[in-house]
Amino acid sequence: MINNTKTLYDEKVKSLAEQYESQGFRVLFKPKTDELPFDLGNYQPDMIAIKDGSGLVISVKTSLSRVSVDRLQALAEEVSKHPGWRFLLLTLEDIEANSLHGTSEQLPSWQELTDRFHEAHRLIENDEIQAFKAAFLLLWSTFEGALRKRAVDVSIPIERFPVIGLLKHMYSLGELSISQFDFAQTCFEVWNSLAHGYIQSPYSGNVLEFDTLVSELLAEWTPDDQKESLTIRASREFLNYVVNDALAKAQKTYPLVEPASQSPDFDLINDSFIGMWSDRQDLADSTAWVRGVRENEWSKSHD
Repeated sequence: MINNTKTLYDEKVKSLAEQYESQGFRVLFKPKTDELPFDLGNYQPDMIAIKDGSGLVISVKTSLSRVSVDRLQALAEEVSKHPGWRFLLLTLEDIEANSLHGTSEQLPSWQELTDRFHEAHRLIENDEIQAFKAAFLLLWSTFEGALRKRAVDVSIPIERFPVIGLLKHMYSLGELSISQFDFAQTCFEVWNSLAHGYIQSPYSGNVLEFDTLVSELLAEWTPDDQKESLTIRASREFLNYVVNDALAKAQKTYPLVEPASQSPDFDLINDSFIGMWSDRQDLADSTAWVRGVRENEWSKSHD
């Protein structure tokens, strides 16, 4: 097993080096301290790739379980201080990429994520099962894109991680609260079923809660200099939909009872039951009467 893992690691490193070299990069394996473009302390990357005065500091791990993201985040922050340089963490479990790691921006912009979010709003307003499914898938796409975008923005080198590993690390590093993390895991299970063709109808309440979560994260994570151009509020029509949906559910759960069409066949006001204790002088002050009964009974129980 160890030899097999070592073989996979060597193949990954060799493949990466060939890809970078084919793009005009100069690749150094296990560079020594004097070969690094700047001081990284006692850290030795698996390789660096240099081109036109910029480059990549690359760490390759065989498994997510072998990754100390806290330490590597500090390293990524240090590398990002040098213009044109970026730290990349790659593992054998990473999601597939359509282009060479670190050479082109593949993640959507915050504006694109917000546009995608509003598109999900319009689908939800249709109030149809199929529209809810499409909205949920679109919300998940927005959510996952925002997670990866946020990771890049704050120098957490996990943007290529599988979604479960991405969620766990974003939670452990304080980017998601425990309630957000738990709910995101629930949504992932629904998304996984929908994405793989299983029959799954997301509960409308989950869709609306997921919508709220994505809205909150976009508002929190979008850089301040971009927030003025973004609108992360539900439209008036969407809010009306939420209210009407809640009212419809309430009416199904608690149906209105129509009043009787005919008056009762007895006269309650003039019934002898009303005022039957009117001659009880001891009940003129009901509070005093109750207090007296209690004192009397309690004193008997202690005699």
